[in-house]
Amino acid sequence: MDEMQSCLDVLRNNDVDVDNAVDRLMGNDNLYLEFIKRLPEELHLATIREALKQQDAEAFHLHNLKGFAINLGITEIADAAQAGLTEFRASQFRNITKLEGLLDEIEASGEKFASALIEIKEIEDASEAKK
Repeated sequence: MDEMQSCLDVLRNNDVDVDNAVDRLMGNDNLYLEFIKRLPEELHLATIREALKQQDAEAFHLHNLKGFAINLGITEIADAAQAGLTEFRASQFRNITKLEGLLDEIEASGEKFASALIEIKEIEDASEAKK
């Protein structure tokens, strides 16, 4: 199995809908993997948590996170972000505890995903060392 397929399999094994996401990118596995590697910087959880703490609706950017996660096939994060958006739209900041819990879910999914990224990096490093 080649390096790319090994990397994509790591994602599949972590409940990422790789095939549909790659289809959105016209079958470009390399581009998909480059986007996937950007997820940690796209989460912006510290900024979102600060916006929640300050009750700053302008900085509470769950919509962008949801879109990024959906496009990459990371449904765990997308679903939690959607639940947060639904709660926020219904009650704004009246249910901080529920919003914090949903952010905790996003963070837990992000940590799981970060482990997959470490495994991908190890695959890429091992492949590079063979060259």
